[in-house]
Amino acid sequence: MILQRVGIPIYLQIKTYILDKIKSGEYVSGAKIPTERELSLELGVSRNTVSAAYKELLLEGVLEAQQGRGTFVKTVTDDVEAKVVGGRRERLVKIIDDAMAKVVELGFTVDQFAAIASIRAIEKNQAVKELRVAVVDCASEYIQRFINQIGQIANVRFETVILAELIEGRTPIELLQACDLVVTTLGHQAAVVGLLGKASKVIGVATVPNLDAVIKLARLPANTQVAIVAKSDAFVSNLQNLLEKTSINHLDFTVVQSSDFSEVNRIIANYKVIIVSEEREILVRQMVSESQEVITFYYEIDRGSLNQVLMKLVSQAL
Repeated sequence: MILQRVGIPIYLQIKTYILDKIKSGEYVSGAKIPTERELSLELGVSRNTVSAAYKELLLEGVLEAQQGRGTFVKTVTDDVEAKVVGGRRERLVKIIDDAMAKVVELGFTVDQFAAIASIRAIEKNQAVKELRVAVVDCASEYIQRFINQIGQIANVRFETVILAELIEGRTPIELLQACDLVVTTLGHQAAVVGLLGKASKVIGVATVPNLDAVIKLARLPANTQVAIVAKSDAFVSNLQNLLEKTSINHLDFTVVQSSDFSEVNRIIANYKVIIVSEEREILVRQMVSESQEVITFYYEIDRGSLNQVLMKLVSQAL
């Protein structure tokens, strides 16, 4: 089942789903993938929506259609990344060429342009490192993933802030005021701006749930008993709200939030399926048997929002 009504176009979710299958090796290079009809039935979406995702991947050269045979993976995982990077590189080269032409008009040589651009890039990179970024969310389980994602594109200093603690005054608002940028989800943006009183410093990001986890839950038999191992109430609440929106209401859930790991081990031993946050995944996997299934659930910042965060950081850097 693909996620309905969560703000991300369904065809883009399907596209990401297929790319993930290719990158993980489930759809290998040269392999035939499910037909549009088969995938629409598997994911519970319309065939036209699946067709839109296939068409984009065909145009990008990730898939290829063979007359009378079906649709096949055209490239391996590395090539999928290369296609994406290649397209971005072409756009970057055009921007550089346009800038170079304007610089030459100003009387600079190409060598001077290259030298000045290199120095400026180093200056900007160093300035970004000096920035302090607060990451705010209601669930502590999601914050570390957000930090890891931002950390991959920008080397900045991070502050971890739980929204409830900020509202209750346990985390002083001065902490946010001292930061150069505050990153939070779109759902919490208004609350954070209201507390901070300065909208220009806050950037709201779109987040996407772990689609693979939701599909696995949707495919479980009715009345399957599932244990949710979590640290915060917000993690459990967000997961339950998502399952309600996607009409996954055929399972019986038990929440396990104990900090006593021996107690957690004792409780989850009675469940065939365990949902766990990333920070407790390794621990739980050490506890379970081979017959038990562990499903890791998380939200992550989507690619477009990550790019917006990077743009904001670069513009903030002096």
